[in-house]
Amino acid sequence: MLDSDGCKSAPSDTITLPELSHEELESLMDFLYCGNLPPEKVEKHVYALFLASDKYGISYLHEFCERHMLGSLNSSSALDVLEISDVCSNKTLKDTALNFIVKNMEDIVFSAKYEAFAPKNPHLKFPDETD
Repeated sequence: MLDSDGCKSAPSDTITLPELSHEELESLMDFLYCGNLPPEKVEKHVYALFLASDKYGISYLHEFCERHMLGSLNSSSALDVLEISDVCSNKTLKDTALNFIVKNMEDIVFSAKYEAFAPKNPHLKFPDETD
């Protein structure tokens, strides 16, 4: 009975997470071991970590990333937060990002970042003067 454990994988088995870069995977592992990350790693990898937390059901990391995105929401991050909230079907993030964008529409909708965002996300596009 002690010689076999159905929960362990064979030593030759590997687990791949192709959606994460080496640095992102390292940050994920650091978070799983420590329960926290240095601010510079959070800032750099928050979107990838949020997607991984959603995909793999890591609720504490999910909440950690969500708090960070909500707390640091600004004109340059709002479209990214809106896009990721749509991918992960996160209503809190989506509603907060949409409200922020509406309040700051002129700064965001007429930006170069929005020009790149709109064609990739037509279902999230805001009407502007050219529509």
